[in-house]
Amino acid sequence: MIDRTLSPLPCRSRQRGATLLVALVFVIVLSLLGIGAAQNNRFQELMGGSTRDRELAFESAEAALQDAKATFATWRTGPFTGTVTNGLSLYNAGNSNGAAWWNASAQWPNYRTPTLNITRAIKQPQYRIEKMPDVGTVQYFRVTARGFGAAGTAADPTTIVILQAEYRYTP
Repeated sequence: MIDRTLSPLPCRSRQRGATLLVALVFVIVLSLLGIGAAQNNRFQELMGGSTRDRELAFESAEAALQDAKATFATWRTGPFTGTVTNGLSLYNAGNSNGAAWWNASAQWPNYRTPTLNITRAIKQPQYRIEKMPDVGTVQYFRVTARGFGAAGTAADPTTIVILQAEYRYTP
């Protein structure tokens, strides 16, 4: 016959709580992983929103360039003067062509807006047309367009995209 007696349980005085300690460390590690994942998700959402806003501003500026191209015949003859009138001006080689110069609201005293309404943008796109120096009988024009995203306010938009295109006309 086989003796099936159970061994007695260890004495409580010899138990040290190692299982509890391992479980607490495990919970802390899982909590830290969860917090890290939540923060990563938050940053991904912010980046996605910024990308979407920039794409809207880019599309808005492209719409302004397309409007300038579509209305080329109406503005090609001017009047082009030294000051910006109705979004038209003469090219000035002394002016910077950098983003900082074009971002300044002082460079946009008046402008043209496309006939297409960009509903999601905080502000409608704008464009200016500069008459460049002629080369022989060929006339050159530079169109600078500013598009706006959905973030910010109309007075202070958060996202601005500036695009330029050159058009030439041979009579």
